[in-house]
Amino acid sequence: LPLGTAPPTENGQLQPIALTPECKQVVALHCSKHMDSDWETLGCLQIKSPGCRAKLNQEAIFVFSDYRLIYHFVEACGQDIKSLGCGRIEIGPESPKEERDHLKIGPESPKEERDHLSVKSQGKTIHCLRTHIEKLRETCAKQVLRVAELQSDDYHLDLPLYYACREDRERLCPSVESGGGLVYVCLDNNKYNPLMSKECRSMITERQQLRALDYFVDFRLAKACAADLKKAGCGATDRSRSDATVSRMMLCLEAVEKPHFSVEANQVIKPGQLDAACKDEMLKLRQEMLDDYRLSPNLISHCQTTIERHCASKKHGRGTMLHCLAHLIRSYTSERPPIECEKAVYELVKLTNVEENVILDPVIDRACHNILREKCAGLENAGHSALFECLSENQYHPSMTSSCRRHLLELLYFVTRDLTLDDHLHRACAEDSLKLCGFPKATLSEYNSADAQLLTCLYNHRRTVGTASSPSTPVLSEACNVQVMRIVHIRASAVSLDPRVFQVCLSDLSQCPEEDDFEEEDEDVEDSGDSDTRESTPSKHGEPLKTHRKGSTGLACLQERLDKLHPECRSAVVQVSAEAQQDASLDKLIMKACAAAASRFCSIVTDSEELLGCLVHYKNDPAMDPECREAVEHLQIVAQKNMQISRLHHHCLSDAQKYCNREMSRGTAAVIVCLSELLTVREPPESKGAPQEVALPSPQTSVLSPACYKELVSQLYDRSESINLDPELAQACITDQKQFCSNVAPGAGRVIECLREHRAQLSLECHSKLFKRDELEALENRAGYTLLNACQQMINVHCAPVLVRLQELGDELTEQTGHNALVECLTGAMTRENTRHGFDPICRRHLWDMLDLRSRDYRLDPVLQSVCRSDISKFCLAEARATLKSPYEQNGPVLHCLKRHFVEQKQTDQMLNAKCYARVRLLITWENAAHHLDPVLAGTCKTDILKNCPHKLRTRDKEDEEDMDDNVRECLLESLKKDKLQSAECRREVVLMIREAQSDLHIDPLLHEACAVEIEPGRGRQMACLLRVMNRPDAVDTLGPLCFKQLSKRMELWNYVAKYQQPDSLSDFIAQVNSSRSRNYILMGLFLFFSCIFFIGLCCGRVTKRVPIDVKTK
Repeated sequence: LPLGTAPPTENGQLQPIALTPECKQVVALHCSKHMDSDWETLGCLQIKSPGCRAKLNQEAIFVFSDYRLIYHFVEACGQDIKSLGCGRIEIGPESPKEERDHLKIGPESPKEERDHLSVKSQGKTIHCLRTHIEKLRETCAKQVLRVAELQSDDYHLDLPLYYACREDRERLCPSVESGGGLVYVCLDNNKYNPLMSKECRSMITERQQLRALDYFVDFRLAKACAADLKKAGCGATDRSRSDATVSRMMLCLEAVEKPHFSVEANQVIKPGQLDAACKDEMLKLRQEMLDDYRLSPNLISHCQTTIERHCASKKHGRGTMLHCLAHLIRSYTSERPPIECEKAVYELVKLTNVEENVILDPVIDRACHNILREKCAGLENAGHSALFECLSENQYHPSMTSSCRRHLLELLYFVTRDLTLDDHLHRACAEDSLKLCGFPKATLSEYNSADAQLLTCLYNHRRTVGTASSPSTPVLSEACNVQVMRIVHIRASAVSLDPRVFQVCLSDLSQCPEEDDFEEEDEDVEDSGDSDTRESTPSKHGEPLKTHRKGSTGLACLQERLDKLHPECRSAVVQVSAEAQQDASLDKLIMKACAAAASRFCSIVTDSEELLGCLVHYKNDPAMDPECREAVEHLQIVAQKNMQISRLHHHCLSDAQKYCNREMSRGTAAVIVCLSELLTVREPPESKGAPQEVALPSPQTSVLSPACYKELVSQLYDRSESINLDPELAQACITDQKQFCSNVAPGAGRVIECLREHRAQLSLECHSKLFKRDELEALENRAGYTLLNACQQMINVHCAPVLVRLQELGDELTEQTGHNALVECLTGAMTRENTRHGFDPICRRHLWDMLDLRSRDYRLDPVLQSVCRSDISKFCLAEARATLKSPYEQNGPVLHCLKRHFVEQKQTDQMLNAKCYARVRLLITWENAAHHLDPVLAGTCKTDILKNCPHKLRTRDKEDEEDMDDNVRECLLESLKKDKLQSAECRREVVLMIREAQSDLHIDPLLHEACAVEIEPGRGRQMACLLRVMNRPDAVDTLGPLCFKQLSKRMELWNYVAKYQQPDSLSDFIAQVNSSRSRNYILMGLFLFFSCIFFIGLCCGRVTKRVPIDVKTK
């Protein structure tokens, strides 16, 4: 709007400014077409003459002093002036009389001072309207903004600001010349200077608020960016309020420097460049908006209630209000700001483009100063969000303070929901977003907010190791893939950053402690200078937002309460947890605790999907950080709760649907139990022969697919490492664990081993579940953590080929020949003469424990089940059936039965088959090496051993000796020979032990070591040969002194125990009686018995009644 009139001339009349001598020439050159109207002439003026400009400024000061002199102002704002009380009578906080008294101006004062008072008083009408601009009608508001625009060139034209800031200008900007908006710029830059007066600061803020409604109010901004606005096609057209807002202008100009969509070309246009001067002005504008929230009209309008309730103490801090509101938005509290307020905060973050240069945010600059200096030095001028990315990627660096990370997460909340806020991601993924995810073109062309789920879509098209793009499965470009993975890892650092979980889980999150619930630190807030006008407000955000709770926070809390979550929340948590299983670095706990461990143990791992497996492998390494160990186990525990989270879902889905469909809804742990039962289930045999001849079932070969079997073995191995990963066993043994293993820390198989040591004292349910685990480990040795961990070195030395064969063939091997081969290999190496002396003591102890347990139940010996199946069905059916009915191990009845037939050498139909004989002989050999491997002998002879052989018993610490201990066995033999054994059952078992050794030389370790000769072992052949040699005169020279001595002792023992042997036939009975030392007593007794019967018959006559012969004949 043009200035209406010139000030009064000397003769008292008004003269149009356009006709002044200083401006006539300019009017004639540029505005000849508008001479019919003074106002159009002055509006057309292109002020190029310094004299005309000076004249115009001189007259403008007078015109702006009285709103009635401004063209159309009274018509447009008269009604608002009356309704808001902004007229001459009530001007601001002081009446004219009070103002005169304050300034000490009276009738006797000079004319200049009285004129200044009039000018100042009338100028307050415009100031009053500006302070209530949100209440003005559109026409009046338009006039007020136009006046502010015309005043933007020289601060002298804004009289209220001039009078409030003239002393501040002299104090803070003494060398700055007026004109071109320079004084405004200087005062803006010193707004938070402690030397600035309160009144001046208030007026500057008021003018900045007007600029938010019309960017033309900022002279330098409008001038610097005019060309860029015109080129971008987004300048104000009809000068309406919506077109000229700073928000629209900033978004439009920022879109120029970002990828945008061209409707005409139907393609993404590469980013352009803004003029350097415009970029500088935009940078200053962003800084001011971040410093003072009052420069954002929508924030004031929609967040006022929230500010008063929770953030009142942040009103006067530089940048603190934005972070206070952002903190509320990303909190779990039920008193979160309304959605309109959240949108207003998001708009401010988008307008200020704070991630582009994060140090513009005063709160971030203060809180993150140390890490910016240490980790991000030199990136200040790198642009494209370099500093922001540096902070985001170093969230868990030791230099990262809790305050810095908290404020950083408050900004990341919005960045992770709008890819256009991340410059690198936006540039790299614009085309992929359109092509793969149907990203709305309007978002790129009209700078709207992006879809919060877009990042998820891009992540689903990510590249993995070995994948390439194809028409059927398109993947991201290499550059986009890098940026997507970067921002996805950042999104995983807090549950609030993932909109998939946060939005649907707010009600469930309210039951959890706040994530990163730091005690709020005292901010180094730069005061705005209005301290004397502050209200008495709480030191914190206002009213308490939440109650501090202990326990897991964020996603970890949701994962622990997975079964109690709402369906939508549960589904989202399952999805996010499954992603973390594929890439462990997407788990916050892993990111925070395992950075050093990943670098130390898994530096050669290139595939992110293998990271978790590597960390699990080194989980119990002494060098592993305890925090990392807990984080890894947390991921493992979470995977047990839902099959979709576990790797089992990928490898065993079809098998689980086929065999364990009902268990799938109960979680991974239930599916693992179900699938593992398929390994131990026993298929019924094919009946042959008579119906009454029933054979025993045997373990069936695996029905699982190779990939599923391999994954199941891996899951069983992990489960055996910690009882926390086996919820079924943990629940069954909860009481036993408290009673026997309360001081044992979970992990490294310690609790499970503790329960095994107390298996005889366990409850029935716990004992039966533990036996199931033992049975699985016996069938598949790789499923046992303790075995592989204790014997890893011995496996590498002695059994590496076996392990390779198992890995190559997988479940194609049968249980009888493959999956238990590790134990067979290790026990062979432990007992061989050439390898046992260097065998690892820890592994030896564990193997002896396994052999001890296996000797108690034939179900724990897959080889024995296989090779002796027919013999068990034939000779030991009752014992086997009783064993199969038992939920846990028995006292070795089946093996004891087989041993009775092992010594059979005469009746072929009572003898074991060759393979079964060899297996039983091997087991007896181990029993002779350690008496506790024969549970029947150890049980029946316990009292006699404690009485006669206490000094021969090994303690637990001595079980690691290289040589196998046969002292107890020899002691029992001597006790039998000296008739010191009191228990008849014990004598019977010792006799059986002697007969076993008598049937095969290899079973007696001492005799075998002394008398081994080159004769095929088995069936007593070597023993028969030795006995024949013993009858020769040159036996000592032929056998050797040591063998002759040991064999002589054994023959004496055999002769002694012959009296305990039971005859199997009449000839055996006659031979036994004939060879007995009590033969005469036996024969005399038999003679007397029959003689008595004879004489009784003679004396007593016949017993039967006499019958006539004809009756007999009849």
